[in-house]
Order: sequence, then structure tokens, then C-alpha cells
Amino acid sequence: MLEPEELISWFIGAAEPFYRSATWEVLLPMYEELLGSAERELGPEAPGTAAVLNGLAGLYRYTGKLEEALKLYSRALTIREKTLSSDRPEIGDTFGELGILYYVMDRPEEALQCYNRALEIQEKFLSPENPGAVRTLNRMALFYKGTEKPEKAEELFNRALGILEKLAEKEPENRKIPAYTAGTLNNLGVLLSEMGKLEEAEERYGQALKLQEKIYGNEHPQIAQTLNNLALLYFQTTRYEKAMILYTRSLEIMEKLGKTEHAGFATTLNNLAGVYVQKNRPEKALELYTRALEIRERVLGPDNPEVAKTLNNLGELHRILGQHKKALPLYSRALKIYENTLGPTHPDVGTTLNNLAGLHESMEEYETAIDLYEKALDIIEKEYGPDHPYFKITRNNLLGLYEKMERSWRS
Repeated sequence: MLEPEELISWFIGAAEPFYRSATWEVLLPMYEELLGSAERELGPEAPGTAAVLNGLAGLYRYTGKLEEALKLYSRALTIREKTLSSDRPEIGDTFGELGILYYVMDRPEEALQCYNRALEIQEKFLSPENPGAVRTLNRMALFYKGTEKPEKAEELFNRALGILEKLAEKEPENRKIPAYTAGTLNNLGVLLSEMGKLEEAEERYGQALKLQEKIYGNEHPQIAQTLNNLALLYFQTTRYEKAMILYTRSLEIMEKLGKTEHAGFATTLNNLAGVYVQKNRPEKALELYTRALEIRERVLGPDNPEVAKTLNNLGELHRILGQHKKALPLYSRALKIYENTLGPTHPDVGTTLNNLAGLHESMEEYETAIDLYEKALDIIEKEYGPDHPYFKITRNNLLGLYEKMERSWRS
């Protein structure tokens, strides 16, 4: 019914919800078929073909086919630079996508070059219908957050919010702008929380939540995510009752949306279980940890590091309850997963060794505990240095054990 270029334009728009819901396996064969059609009917170097290449490259990136994605993005960029007038927004969009890909491929210098080029182009075409510069500023901020330059990241998030405020003044009824604003506020909240600026983070989360409820109503995945972030902040500041209310509301939203077989749902269960541990309700915590573990094993596979996190949490709960025989295999399995997937010197291996050492100390197997504490200290010191809280906690655990053994010898 449609001409090739019309079909491509329609398909890219119709595919957007599938992109957002991560149902990439539905899109992938369609995109590949569409690419073949575009190359036959429009030619291998037509702008429409470049649009399909760009979309298909994104799918390859999401599914971990990074080298294939790089080839397609590069090809799309070459076509667009040849066939479109200089500095068109489509060229900026491809540079932005390339930036993400290079970042995922651990090529930070190339990532930053692409982001800067994208921003240079996108700012020239900025409008409520084309807020590409806002996306790129968010991506650059996350780049600097990942490279431990939080002040630079904060500056970029605030710059994006400034642009969004001006766009909202131009078109106050445009729904895209508050959606982008809420997302940026949420990203900024996470950053501020990690920087220890908890009051500012709480304010940003509140602003994001208010906007999201206005745009989406009371039940939407974005709202569930913001509730999770704010609940974590409440947990960190020991406001456990508030954290419990928000985690519970987030779970209810995901259940109504049918997202119970989802890694995010398992994470929320895991976090809510931690709240119940702090509220001294171990039975409820055990129920939630067990459910989180079952979902993570089904969704992610039995040897995923996220599975190991829940195993660690379950092991710690059983240790607190004095159920040492139940805790030991959980810690041991978590340790094996981390060593196999992350390597024997990863910080999560060190943390698990510390937990396992604490268990053997509780079982009065002191020599084994000392050996594990020392292994944990060696790993944590190499990764974080001797001034890091994790190192100090593990060192204090070891020193405490030596003091306990000395008192035992004296008596």
C-alpha cells in the first residue's frame, strides 16, 4: 500500500513502542527484511536505506552484537553525510547513537568525540519536536558519571533542564517536553544521591514523579522506576517505612502492567526484602528474597551476577537468623558465580569473601575466617585502596576476630 520511503517512515514510528519495551526479537527480522527491501527499491546509498540501517544498528547494540552495530552505524553515517545537506539533524542523531555504542565498547575517547559532534549539530535544529540535544546532553552526563566526573555530569544534566524549560515556554502543551524533563530529573536524582547530595536528590525525584503522574497517570513503568529510586534514597537515610510504601507501590504498578517476569521486578522485590530485614521481619524478607531469586534465575539464567546478589542477601539473612548450614551453600554459590563471570579479583568477589568469612567466624571456624578475610582485603585494597569504606569494614572485621581469639585464649 505504501511507497518504500513512506513504509520506512511508518515502520520506524510504529517500532518505537517495541524499542521502549525491549521486545527486540519481534523487531529484528522485520528490520532485516525492511533493509533488504530498501536496498533493492531505493538503492544501497539512499537516505531511506540509511534510516533503516540506523534502526537496525540500534537493535544489534541492544542485543550485544556490537561489531555488527558499528558497521551499520558507520554505513548509515557515510550515506547521510553524502546525500543530505551539511549538518542535518539525522546526521547528529547517528553521531549520538555512535557515541553510545563506543561507550558500551569501552572506547571513551571516540564516544566523547561523537557526542560533541552530535551536540554541535543538534543544537542548531533544537525544537519541541526535535529535542535531540537534550538526549545527547543526558548521554554525555551519564558518560561523565561513568568516568567518575560527577560535577561535569551534574552540569550537563542542569544544562539539559535549562533547554527543556525554554522549550516548554515555546510549546506548553507539548507532551514530549515534560516527559524528557522527568527523565532528566530522574537521572540527575540518581547522580545527586551517589554524590551524597540527598536532599537535592529527593527534591529532583519528587519533581520527576509529579511530572510523570501528570503525563502518564498513576500506573506507568517510568513511575515505577522513579518510585524505586526514591525508595532507595529513603532506605539509605533509614526512613524504612517510607521506603516500604514506595517499593510496594512500585511492585503493584508492575504487577498491573504484567511485568512480573522482569529483572526490574526482581530488583524491587530484592530491595523491599532489605527493608523488611531492617524492620526485623525476617519471614517476610525471606519470602521476597526467594521470589526475587526465582525470577532472576528464570529471566537472567542461573549464573548471572544479579542472581549472586540475591544469593548473598539470602545467605546474610540466614546468617543473622543463626541458620549457618543454610547460609553456607548460598554464599558459596554466589562466590562461584562472581568468580566465573566477573573474574577472581572483582570487588564483588571480595565482598562475598568478607560475608563468607563472617559466616565461618559465627561458626567459630576462626582459621578459615582469617584466610577469607585476608583474601577479601587483598582484592578490595587493589580495587579501591586502603581508605575505602569496604576496605575499612573488612579490616575491622579481621581485627575484631583477632581480638575475639585473644580474649578466648586468655580465658
